[in-house]
Amino acid sequence: MNLEEKDNLYLYETPGDEGPEDSSPRNFAVYDEEDSQEENDEQEEMPAKKIIPFLLVVRIMFSPVEGWKMLRRSGIKPETLQANAFYPLLALLALSKFADYIYAVDVNLTQVITEAVIAFVAFFFGYFCIIKMMELLLPAEMTKKFDCDYGKSYFIVALTTITLFSVLKDLLPMLWPILFFLPIWTMYLMFKGVRFFKFEEHREWKFYLYAVAGVIGMPLIIEWVLNALMPL
Repeated sequence: MNLEEKDNLYLYETPGDEGPEDSSPRNFAVYDEEDSQEENDEQEEMPAKKIIPFLLVVRIMFSPVEGWKMLRRSGIKPETLQANAFYPLLALLALSKFADYIYAVDVNLTQVITEAVIAFVAFFFGYFCIIKMMELLLPAEMTKKFDCDYGKSYFIVALTTITLFSVLKDLLPMLWPILFFLPIWTMYLMFKGVRFFKFEEHREWKFYLYAVAGVIGMPLIIEWVLNALMPL
């Protein structure tokens, strides 16, 4: 056996050695694509159909940071939040005005219906007025950041919590001194959610203050105007 054959024997026929090692260069393009796909799978959006909108609002109320993250990842549409959380609570708010029949003796049906309509309209149109107000007050580069599903859902969630607190106020007027401070909780929730817009710090505060003023003040302004136009 010549030297070349010995070398071949040494290289290929040693027990446990099944053949020459594949020294071909790794196809990094393929592996990079697989790694990228794996990362995308980890960051894949949560299916919106698995999210119950009202429970998502409750999650935001009791665990703000995780709740806002869930809202952002879920990809849930603002229209879905409106139809399954905001509008049902608006209807409940209108119905809660009829509790005056229980707690007050000097009211009539016309007054109660008028109050119900005013409350519903104030919050319903309040959302659209807030969006328009923000577009007018903020510079274009900031408007682009909140003109998205998360931005619109941010205001819907905030208004939904204010609506819920208003329902509790109507149904439990004896707890008014306590319930009066509940909108502060909405302000806290909004503060926790504003970071996900990723504004610069000074612009973040500007957006937050405008947003709070709109969510708290706009329904009150509309209600005041309607009360002036339709006196009870």
